[in-house]
Parts: sequence; structure tokens; C-alpha cells
Amino acid sequence: MKKKLLAVFMAASLAAGSTAHVPVLNDKTVVAEAAKKKVKTPSVKKLRKAIVNEFGENYLADMSLTKDEIKERYGIAPSWYTDIIAEIPMMSAHVDTLVIARAKNKNTKKKIKKQLTDYRNTLVNDTMQYPMNLLKIQASKVYVKDNYVFFLLLGSVDSSLEETGTDEQIIEAYQDEVQKAVDAINSLFKK
Repeated sequence: MKKKLLAVFMAASLAAGSTAHVPVLNDKTVVAEAAKKKVKTPSVKKLRKAIVNEFGENYLADMSLTKDEIKERYGIAPSWYTDIIAEIPMMSAHVDTLVIARAKNKNTKKKIKKQLTDYRNTLVNDTMQYPMNLLKIQASKVYVKDNYVFFLLLGSVDSSLEETGTDEQIIEAYQDEVQKAVDAINSLFKK
């Protein structure tokens, strides 16, 4: 009797399972589901590491600033970001600078971008810079990606170009260096 009851119960279970709705996925459904998944936003530390790795020994912004120093230097309030890294060179003769700020929202992203743009403009118009840095500063860039705002003043060019090249050629070479940082940033957002 127990065997018959068990057999009937199993048959009923199999019958119920075979009539259950099983969705059929086609290529369009799979693509649509994949499109809904967001790309994970990289951390500030991961972005910094990618940039530092790109420049290797030519990365000269080797001194980190505190949140108070960031506010004083760039005018970026701690309430505007969820994470930030700002690095400058220990030697004042160099101008290399990296700022990576993860804004809290669209409004604070605009504020951070404005402050970094103002900072860049101040550097560009500062006539008290070392002559060797004037063209490098011209190539600096404020870059926005996702909820991040970057200030990029990085890289080095061949000394023979600095000696014999025109101002335009030197600025273009430094812009190519800054583009390396932009490419390193963008590569992390593709994954």
C-alpha cells in the first residue's frame, strides 16, 4: 500500500512539474538582460593604481594631501565627495598633480569640476611658474567620467623635444601624456 501511495505521489509530482511554465530565452532576451546589468564603478584606489602603473617611474605626484589640504588647495569641501585622492610632488620644482574625486551626486560633481577648472585656470595664468613647467601646465586637463572628476597634470616628454621643439609641439606631447591617464581611467569603466 505504501509503495502504491508513493508511486501515485511521484507520478503526480512529475505530471505537475512537466506542465510548469519554463521560460524560453532567445538571443534578444539574453542581450536585454545583460544590458540591464550595470558596469561596476571602480574605486578611487583602483583608478589611482591604474594611472600610476601607466606612468611607472615617471609618476612624480608622490605626496598625498589630507582632506584639509585638499579643501585649502582646491576648494573642494569634504561634504561634496564620498572618496578622494590628491597627490602632488614632494619637490616643488615639479608640478605633476593627480586629483580623483568621487562626487556624492550630480550637483556636487558640478561643484568639484568648477573648483578644479578654476584651479587649472589659476595655474595656467600664474606667471611665477618655473619656465620648464609652463607648457606642461597648458596640457593639464579636468576630466569627468561617471561620478568622478579628475585633475590630470602628469607625464614627461623627451628632453630633446623640450630643447628643440616648438611650444605647440611640446604642449601636444604633454597632452598625449595626459591622454595616457584618460585611457587608463576609461579602461576600468569598460569591464
